[in-house]
Amino acid sequence: MMNLNKITLEINGETILAIDNITVQEHKTIGLIGRNGSGKTTLLNYIANNAEQLTNENIIYIPQLKNTDFKKSGGETTKIYLQEGLKNSAGVILLDEPTTHLDETNAAWLFDQLKQKKALKIVASHDRDFLDKIADEIWSIEDTKIAVYPGSYSHYKEIEAHNKQRAKLEYDKYIREKQHLEKAVENKSRQAALSNRVYDKETKRYVTKETPYFNKMQKKLDKVRTSMESRLNQLEEKEKPEEEKQVIFYTQDIEKLGGKTVIRLERETVKRQEKELLKDVSLYLKATDKVSITGKNGSGKTTLLNYIYEKYQFSNLDIGYFYQQLESLDLNSSILKNIQNSSNYDETAVRTALARLNIKGDEVHKTVSVISGGERVKVQLVKLLMSNSQVLILDEPTNFLDVHSIEALEDMLKSYPGLMILVSHDKRFRDSIAETSYNIEDQRLVNPDTPPPRNSSKDELLVLETQITRVLSELSEGSTPELEAEFERLLQKKKDLKSH
Repeated sequence: MMNLNKITLEINGETILAIDNITVQEHKTIGLIGRNGSGKTTLLNYIANNAEQLTNENIIYIPQLKNTDFKKSGGETTKIYLQEGLKNSAGVILLDEPTTHLDETNAAWLFDQLKQKKALKIVASHDRDFLDKIADEIWSIEDTKIAVYPGSYSHYKEIEAHNKQRAKLEYDKYIREKQHLEKAVENKSRQAALSNRVYDKETKRYVTKETPYFNKMQKKLDKVRTSMESRLNQLEEKEKPEEEKQVIFYTQDIEKLGGKTVIRLERETVKRQEKELLKDVSLYLKATDKVSITGKNGSGKTTLLNYIYEKYQFSNLDIGYFYQQLESLDLNSSILKNIQNSSNYDETAVRTALARLNIKGDEVHKTVSVISGGERVKVQLVKLLMSNSQVLILDEPTNFLDVHSIEALEDMLKSYPGLMILVSHDKRFRDSIAETSYNIEDQRLVNPDTPPPRNSSKDELLVLETQITRVLSELSEGSTPELEAEFERLLQKKKDLKSH
């Protein structure tokens, strides 16, 4: 058992979490959620550092891992880290984002490991599927308080949706009642003001008459008005629920591509540091496709994304590429300026996209150098979405986002009009966005439900134009006999294709 009583946690003098009293029974599994910076990690650190005051049990704390072993994939490194952390027994286990980078097989392994542990477990996680499987209770950090919801994450979302609907109905009712009373007060005030005015036939004008009858009528109307004003003042004010505005993306640049195949790999070999990871890869993607790439940790998902990007980065396609080591922001510039510098969208659209990820109001004027790593990830994602890219390549975009931001990003990506190639360990996120999924199995890219499309001369010409552009770019850096020969070969192939 653990008792959290009268705890206030601060950062730089600012209260981020105030707990009145929460008692947790042994062997329960708590799913801890909240926005970036709300205090999830701070709470876990506090429990780990004050174990003797909070519980009689031993504590294992596995903080979030930052992968520094670039010879292994993030998932491979994370599993080794978790195995080391879970090898001992304890009555309380604290985990901070344990499924980050894990593929489905290793996430299932972690689930089995935790289920076998007879302990109180508090798991901070943005992985909704994992929380649904493992959590008995959800702790949601909201406005420096912890709201406790029984059951799984999905049950929490049902309660949240119900509460939002109820808040909207209560606000609408409040506005109707307020407007009704305001109008009634206005009418009674006007009637009272006119109650002692009568029409004088001689002067043909309204005049004021002070008589007992008119004075009595005016007092009566004033009394009714005062009563209504009192009801209006006593009306419990309801705050307007926040409405989430939708981001409207430009479609002109996407529409120019029509239904063409814009990414084409034909029986190609993909390597990482001279090691073959994928063989005989064929992939044909059209301008509006939404696809995901899945596979075990270390199978070559990120390497394949790098390969596609490097092949087409000098083509006529505008490609936006998000990856975990991405550093595309000017640290000395504001959040807003960073995005506007590479975007044709107006400030309102940029602010709308940022607000969906909880960067609101004057926060957009913060200098990037002072914001957290999680906030920088959000800014980089919005920068890509607002950059007029025709193709988005996203490698684990949710890793450092809170669960609320993941759901907002999910919603925005669904409405993105261009081609999207996605790698994500978050199955719910992936399945919500991707229309087609390719899996890496035994060094092959497999999609048994979709046979390769037949070649068309237009598609082949587009590929040739891309290859010619790439070779021209390389020639501009310096000519070699091999490049000259490749250029001549491509021109001849283009000529032959046009002659048919």
